[in-house]
Amino acid sequence: MKFEKGEETGLEKFEDILVQCIDDVKAGSYSIEECLDRYPSVREQLEPLLRIALEIRETSDIKPSLSFKIKARAWLMDQIHERQPVTKWPWSRYYNQVRPTPSIRRFSMANIVIVIILTLSAIGGGTVYAAQDSLPGDTLYPVKLGTEEIRMMLPGDDVAKAERALSFAGRRIEEIEALAENGRLQDIDSGMQGYENALNMTLARIERAGNKGLSIGNVTARVVETTTRHLSVLDTVYDMVPLEAKEAIAHARNVSQTGYFHALAALAKNNTVRAVEINLAAMDGRLNRIRARIQDREAVQIALQQFEAMAEFNEQISQIAQEISLNITEVEELIAEATSKHLNMMVEVYDKVPEQARPAIEEAMANLMRRHQTRVQAPEQRGVEAPQPPVIPEKIRERVEKRMREQQMEWSVPDSVPQGQRQTCPACRR
Repeated sequence: MKFEKGEETGLEKFEDILVQCIDDVKAGSYSIEECLDRYPSVREQLEPLLRIALEIRETSDIKPSLSFKIKARAWLMDQIHERQPVTKWPWSRYYNQVRPTPSIRRFSMANIVIVIILTLSAIGGGTVYAAQDSLPGDTLYPVKLGTEEIRMMLPGDDVAKAERALSFAGRRIEEIEALAENGRLQDIDSGMQGYENALNMTLARIERAGNKGLSIGNVTARVVETTTRHLSVLDTVYDMVPLEAKEAIAHARNVSQTGYFHALAALAKNNTVRAVEINLAAMDGRLNRIRARIQDREAVQIALQQFEAMAEFNEQISQIAQEISLNITEVEELIAEATSKHLNMMVEVYDKVPEQARPAIEEAMANLMRRHQTRVQAPEQRGVEAPQPPVIPEKIRERVEKRMREQQMEWSVPDSVPQGQRQTCPACRR
C-alpha cells in the first residue's frame, strides 16, 4: 500500500487503518470525514467499509436470524474455497487416499475485511463461544467452522497456518470420537470429511512453506506425531461403532496414515534420525494394537498391514540418509535394533492370535528377517560386528524361512513369464 506525501504512515496495513478509524470515530476523536482525510490514497476503498462497520456496531442489539447466520457463513466459505488438482508429494504411492485440497484464493483485502465484519456481526461473540462444543449435525456447528475459516485468514506464514489447520484436524478427531460415543452414526461421514479437509490443508500449507524455503522440520514432526495419535483414536472408534459406520472410520484411518507418510517423507529430508525414531515408535504402537486385540482377526490383520507399510518406509528413510549422506550409520543401527525387538514381539503373540492370522505374522516376520539380513551385510563387510536377530523358536523359524524361500521364488520369476501371471513381493502388495 503506497501513501501520498504528507499522509500518516504509522500504519502500513489497510486493515490496521480500518480498525484505527473505527476506534477513533467511535471514541469521538475524529469524524468519518476527518478520518478519511488522513488517508487520501485509500479513501475510496476505506469509506464504504468504514461506514458498514460503524453501522453494524451501532445496531449490535439486533439479533440476526439463523438463516442469515447460515447464509453469511456459506458466502464466506464460497469466497474462500475452490478445488484445485492434488499436490505432488514424495512417494506419491501413499497419496491415493487423499482428495483435492481446498486452497485459499487470493482476493482483495477489502473483501476479506468485509467478510470478517459481516460474519462476526452475524454470529455474535456469545454464539461463537457456545459453538465451540458443537458437533457435526448441530445447529451451531457451521458457526464453529466459520470461526476456524476466519482464523486461517489471520496473519501468519504458511508454517503457522499449517499448525492451525493441524489443530483443526485434531478437533475433527475429537468430534468423530464424541459422535461415536453418543451413537450419532449419521453424522460421522461429515466429521470424517472435515478431518480429511483439515489434514489436506495442513499438508498443502507445509508444501507451500517448503517451496518458499521456510523451515518445516518442526511442523512436519508434529504432523507425524499427531497423526500417530489420530490413528490410535480411530482404532478405538472403529472397535466401538457398529458395522454400518466402520467404512467411514476406515477411510478416516487411511487418510490419517496417508498424511503420516507424507509428513514423514518431508521430515526425513530434514532429520533422518528423528524420522526413523518416530516411525519405529509408531510400529511399536501397531504391534501393541495386536496385543490389545489379539483374538480379533480383522484388527490383527489391519495392524500388520500398517506395520508392514511403516517397515517398508524405514527403507525409504535409509535411502534418503544415503542420498544426503546424513546419519547413515545411526539410522541403520536404530532400524536393526528395532528389528530384533519387533521380531520378539511377534514371537510373543504368534501362538495367541487366531490360526487364520498366523500366515500374515509369518510373512511380516519373513520380511523383517530378509531386511535384517540385507542390513547387516554392509557392517560385516567393513569388519564391524552387526546386531543379530533374536533366537526364534524352531517351529516358527521353519515356517518363517519357508516364507522367505517362497518370497525369493516369487521375485525370481523369469522375464519370459507374462506380466499378468506374475506376483509381486509381499512387501509391495497393497
